[in-house]
Amino acid sequence: MATITNNDLPRKPSHTTKECDNMLREATAYIAEDSVEQAEIMIKTFDKVAEMLETLPELGTKYKYGIRKIGLGKFRRYNIYYRETETEIEILGILHTSRGVEFTDI
Repeated sequence: MATITNNDLPRKPSHTTKECDNMLREATAYIAEDSVEQAEIMIKTFDKVAEMLETLPELGTKYKYGIRKIGLGKFRRYNIYYRETETEIEILGILHTSRGVEFTDI
């Protein structure tokens, strides 16, 4: 029996928006106040999730307006918001669930 890996699946490149880059920078700066190591792990986890979405964009749950969201691994109180287009995965932002705002409000 053949084993299928992520490398065998069709891939759409992902990229982050400027807003997402700012949000990720803010989130990791906040975490780094307690632990630089955890902030670095958060960035690596973000990159792994983004890479997974390139081959499995349906992993996240439907949110609103064609946007999907997915939790950030062990940083499960953070959600990554993204949308799939015909040619790419556009990562729109990352928010902590306790912020009390919806992603579409930003």
